[in-house]
Amino acid sequence: MNADQFAHAVPAPLAIVVGLLVCFCGYRILKLTLGIMGFVTAAGAGWTFGLSVAHNNTGVALICAIIAGIIGAALCVWLFFLGVFLLGAGAGAIVAAAFFNAAGTQTQPIIVVVFGVVFGLLALVMQKFMIITSTAFSGSYLVVAGALHLLTHAQDASLLWFNRLPTRPSGLQGYAALAFWIVLGLAGLSFQYHRSRGAEDAARHEEQGSKVPPKPA
Repeated sequence: MNADQFAHAVPAPLAIVVGLLVCFCGYRILKLTLGIMGFVTAAGAGWTFGLSVAHNNTGVALICAIIAGIIGAALCVWLFFLGVFLLGAGAGAIVAAAFFNAAGTQTQPIIVVVFGVVFGLLALVMQKFMIITSTAFSGSYLVVAGALHLLTHAQDASLLWFNRLPTRPSGLQGYAALAFWIVLGLAGLSFQYHRSRGAEDAARHEEQGSKVPPKPA
């Protein structure tokens, strides 16, 4: 499999698998999640940079994406608060882009940036809630983006961003994708929240049990 075939065949199925993992287990495996999202975000930027430097050269774009992705993953894991901010910012950008896309209107970059900054700051202030929310909806976004790529037989390997789909889903298809993204995101949010509450309750009971003095013989 050459670079061009790899770039077109792998991203969509990989996005679905990674998206499900992040959507339902993002908070539990936070460091891995930060690494994944850092890799995805930086790889997208690297892919764009590679195509701008070497037009229509998928091999160069793929190399740039991999290198940028590794650097992004390392930074997000090493610099925890940076990773949390980018996780929230990525979710904010996804929310803005998804609604623009579903409405069939041109994405406004300034609004996407504003949403990203606001969500990123909220993630730093309300870490647990925003991490769970961001991972749930970012993961569901990856699932939907990968599924759209497969269903529409898209040939553009940079499909993993709604506003770069060669044929932007609009009308019924766009609203169906938006609805599925929201439902799957809410399912992931509920699952992660209840699972984290259960883990915290179990840890609390275990801690309280260790403090109970033993009964005298």
